[in-house]
Amino acid sequence: MTLFPMVHIGEAGFYDAVYRDALNHDVLLFEGVKSPVVQHLTSSYRWLHGNRLGLVTQPKLPTGAGRAERIHADVTQAEFEAAWKALPLAHRALYFAYAPWIGVRRRCFATRDSLSRGRNVDDLSTRESSLSWDTEAALLMGVLLHQRDARLCEELGGVLDRNEPQSIAIIYGAAHMPAVSRMLADYAGFRPAGSEWMTVFGLD
Repeated sequence: MTLFPMVHIGEAGFYDAVYRDALNHDVLLFEGVKSPVVQHLTSSYRWLHGNRLGLVTQPKLPTGAGRAERIHADVTQAEFEAAWKALPLAHRALYFAYAPWIGVRRRCFATRDSLSRGRNVDDLSTRESSLSWDTEAALLMGVLLHQRDARLCEELGGVLDRNEPQSIAIIYGAAHMPAVSRMLADYAGFRPAGSEWMTVFGLD
């Protein structure tokens, strides 16, 4: 099994390499929520596409390429929007205003170095995250992270339950990978067998 923890802005060559490798597995689980809400929220990084930094947003999987069975392992538009509407109106308004503001700021002022900061993801919670509690952030994470973690792990469990010899690839946002790692360890005692560095983008 190969996990591809994704960032959603990078060099085109990075995505080409990831997709080429992942699509040559037997099964590929991938993310993606089609929703106007998601389209708006992701303006915080989508507006960097093709800018002066020479970076692109994560493209869709190429059609007809590779041999992998493709499984959409994400929530539906209806599920996402139902969870989104459950958030307090004031929070939704804040996120809607904040995302494009960040998008404009990044397009005008971001550097490759600034975009690379704080992109590490650990399997275990940090001391700071364990000691802090932000209700507003927790509500948003329930929509953007935990609900989708559960769906990904559910779909992965279904593939593993086939009990077939098969190679599995997972292309999903890096923030979701700790949940996958925990699920694999609990499910059948899976342990990491190795890792390989891939360059998302070179620094300035």
